[in-house]
Amino acid sequence: MRYIAEKHLKDVAKPAEPLPRPKDIINWLKKRRYALFLGSLSIALYSLLYVFNIDLTHIAQATHDGNKTWFFVPIVIALVFSLVHGSFTSQFWDALGVRAKKNKLQ
Repeated sequence: MRYIAEKHLKDVAKPAEPLPRPKDIINWLKKRRYALFLGSLSIALYSLLYVFNIDLTHIAQATHDGNKTWFFVPIVIALVFSLVHGSFTSQFWDALGVRAKKNKLQ
């Protein structure tokens, strides 16, 4: 029991880690700027989808009613969302340091 108490007392006696300097914060942001950019772009796309949801509903209804000139709009929107959100997710996990396990079978 005494060993455990001494171990914890040594941890308490250690000096606290210094606060990060502004230079360190800037370097951290520079390493992750692409992930931050893609995250911001993803949020902007979802916001635009929310703002223009009525217009997109009208386009979908017109396409359903027989006007086939706007059929590509939902396809393009889905493609853009897929690319941006997928890229953001990849960069996000890379920024956290999570990598897929390499299979060593040869």
